Amino acid sequence: MRRNDRAVTDPVEITNIMSRCEVLHLAMAAEPAPYLLPVNFGMEKDGLTLYVHGAMEGTKYLLLSQNPRVGFEMECTNGLVLDEAGHSCTMNYESVMGWGIVSEITDPAEKLHALDCIMKQYHAGDFPFNPAVAQRTRILCLKIQERTGKRRAKILGGNKHA
Repeated sequence: MRRNDRAVTDPVEITNIMSRCEVLHLAMAAEPAPYLLPVNFGMEKDGLTLYVHGAMEGTKYLLLSQNPRVGFEMECTNGLVLDEAGHSCTMNYESVMGWGIVSEITDPAEKLHALDCIMKQYHAGDFPFNPAVAQRTRILCLKIQERTGKRRAKILGGNKHA
């Protein structure tokens, strides 16, 4: 990382950042260029296991069957910071990126657990959902091998604009 002063190294804080993110961007190996896909996700409490759900077929499944290694990125944007006097601007953010290995979950109980984790990412507390959806949904599990966090939080003269 070029800017070590922005590095987030505490694993608990990295997981906290991940818990505030809304979209996971998955990058898969493809030709002629990587295939990048924004997806909803759920997370285990340790932040090292992520779950993704999707339709029963699609490009991501074909690509992952050929190479299960993926890159990922997620961010929380905290707003534009304007320095009107200095005629410049920047963006406050928190982000996590890394790589891992994806596998498919087929066990019905594990699929329900993964769907529950996905719901908890977006809804506080328990959210009852129809368990029959698990039969019509493919669930992927991303086991994170490496991750890094980064943060920029700067306020210039109180001129923060969101």
